[in-house]
Amino acid sequence: MAARPAAVIVERAYKYYGKKDKPDYKPVLNYLSMTVEKGTIYGLLGASGCGKTTLLSCIVGRRKLDGGSIWVLGGKPGEKGSGVPGPRVGYMPQDIALVAEFSVRDAVYYFGRIYGMPMQKLVERFEFLTNLLDLPSGGRLIKSLSGGQQRRVSLAAALVHDPELLILDEPTVGLDPVLRERIWDFLTDLARGGTSVIITTHYIDETKQAHKIGLLRDGQLLDEDSPSEILRKYDCDTLEEAFLKMALRQHEVSNRRRSTLTASPDVIPDSSIVNNVDSRYESREDFNIVTSSTDMLNTKENTSDRRNKSKARYKAVLIKSIQQFSRHPGGLIFSVLFPIIQVVAFFMAVGNDPKDLHVAVVNEEAASSPYGLDICKNESLVSVIRRDDDTCDTYMLSCWFLEEVEKRNLFQVPYNTTNEAKQAVATRSMYAALHFSRNFSSALEMRVTEGNVKDDVLEASNVAVWLDTADYQISNFVKLQLHKAYEKFTKRAMIACGRNEDLVQIPVRFKEPIYGSMDSQMVGFMAPGIMITIIFFLPAIVTSTLMISDRLEGVWERSAVAGVLAREMLHVHCVLQAVVILLQTLEMMALAYLGYSLPSKGSLFTCGALLFLQGLSGMCYGFLLSVLCSSYTLSFFISTGSFYPMILLSGIVWPLEGMSAGLKAVAITLPFTIPSMSLRDIMEKGSSITAPGVYNGFLVTLAWIVLTLGLCFLRLKYNKT
Repeated sequence: MAARPAAVIVERAYKYYGKKDKPDYKPVLNYLSMTVEKGTIYGLLGASGCGKTTLLSCIVGRRKLDGGSIWVLGGKPGEKGSGVPGPRVGYMPQDIALVAEFSVRDAVYYFGRIYGMPMQKLVERFEFLTNLLDLPSGGRLIKSLSGGQQRRVSLAAALVHDPELLILDEPTVGLDPVLRERIWDFLTDLARGGTSVIITTHYIDETKQAHKIGLLRDGQLLDEDSPSEILRKYDCDTLEEAFLKMALRQHEVSNRRRSTLTASPDVIPDSSIVNNVDSRYESREDFNIVTSSTDMLNTKENTSDRRNKSKARYKAVLIKSIQQFSRHPGGLIFSVLFPIIQVVAFFMAVGNDPKDLHVAVVNEEAASSPYGLDICKNESLVSVIRRDDDTCDTYMLSCWFLEEVEKRNLFQVPYNTTNEAKQAVATRSMYAALHFSRNFSSALEMRVTEGNVKDDVLEASNVAVWLDTADYQISNFVKLQLHKAYEKFTKRAMIACGRNEDLVQIPVRFKEPIYGSMDSQMVGFMAPGIMITIIFFLPAIVTSTLMISDRLEGVWERSAVAGVLAREMLHVHCVLQAVVILLQTLEMMALAYLGYSLPSKGSLFTCGALLFLQGLSGMCYGFLLSVLCSSYTLSFFISTGSFYPMILLSGIVWPLEGMSAGLKAVAITLPFTIPSMSLRDIMEKGSSITAPGVYNGFLVTLAWIVLTLGLCFLRLKYNKT
């Protein structure tokens, strides 16, 4: 009788973790031979950590062997046109590996779409599997289900497309015994129809229903045969007893080998050892015979079929990503509303001039008048009287000075003594203390008209000011406003006296700025850098979170087994993320230029293009975080840890000219520094993209995109598992 064609053959397989001559170099699979005939149920038994899951990953083409060979459905996993990974295999991993935001229906439909199933067929199949596996309501979300319910949905996702080879890693754990029996009956019917089934389980007795079982221990296949033949061969009543006998025999053989072999057990066995291995580890059938069936051979797909399958996978991943994103309210708020919140918070809280500052004033000149301090409130007060001989009499000039001070949003609070005023500044109830002497006006007049005056007259003509310079920004703002108030006050007095207004000004004249305005505020300087940092880090965090989530939940791995290529997953994510980045860019520009009237002398399109590219650069940085980090926590640590150095060294908080030469060289290579300058040049100077200061920002942004993507590809290339 001709041998039955094999669906899976594993010939002397070796799989090791780590590198040779390193402490972590340990075997996960040793040498074994395994054959799964077409149309049979193969039960793979073994304790946790013996290599079952690793072996299944090798069979579906997600891991490679260090030695030996694997043939699946007539071809080698991963070969072009083999369908493995792909639609010929149905795979249920040990983990749930489903998107938590999916509904039960979405989870099953997702894998059906990957395989290109028509919608009508998919609906029919879902109804059938719902009845078979007693699935929860199709609208319930995966994250709301119990562990057993999630496993049933995971099993349905593996069965939806009726594959040729079904690989189930512990599918019945935690299930009701009646449901387990129903599942085994269904698997038996599938096997009669020609489907090959490999199933791992902790329930050894239930594998009596399998056509063939293999007993795996410490990476070695101890034996494989039908359950009845295993019991007969080892003269046992139960499979547990047979397994125990095999384990004891393996232990004895291993001890004998260790005592006779000089080679280290942690290196791959050489050919002499392999050739002398016990017969129970060798293949039971001739390799050429069992794979010669014409229906098991690889067939080349034409271009049209490949395109159709690729379109189906793209469509499935696109729908999956949209559903996953739309059902995550935190992600929606973070991506859509957070840019608005950040921009509004910045423009409302940062960079604007301080308002409603109160200063303590000791005005001895006004206090000595008959009307006291109320004299400054007299709107008819005339402080400068011009005589016929072109000389002037001055009176209560301190009132004029304080009037100019209040125009600068520095509001006076009268105090009786300088000690009281300085104490108010010390307790932070006042921002500055000002003192005017009793003869301030006459002393100032003498200083201006005579020039060479005594020291006491010179001192009396000064306005004494005490500040709290521990508050650096406020004290500098008060200084600036007092200087501007003095400039306006002296001009007013000189004009009233008919003299040249420049006579008492400092001999430094600031002309109209080359760029910007005389009254520019800090917000205009900081805004370009803040907008770039926002548009960079939002996509970085979203991308790294989604990618790590899919990887940790096993969705990425399971999708890859179903045939989805890594580039297809990345393409879809890039398209969707680009749409989100475009929306974020438009939001920020509308708020900045329309809502808060930020300067926009240059092309808004150029501004938008630079911001959009910065968003893509952030997305690529997120890709890099996702391949470097094994958890959300590590990703957040790195993203947060890199955020502050980039901000502090970008020139947004403090100018680059204040840094050392070495630190400045590092700062200009960061993704924010030069692009922030470029965006500022577009907004304030009206520079075009052909200006070096602008296109350098684009070049730095593109360089970061290329660099981060290159590092991602290198990481993935050398860490494929």
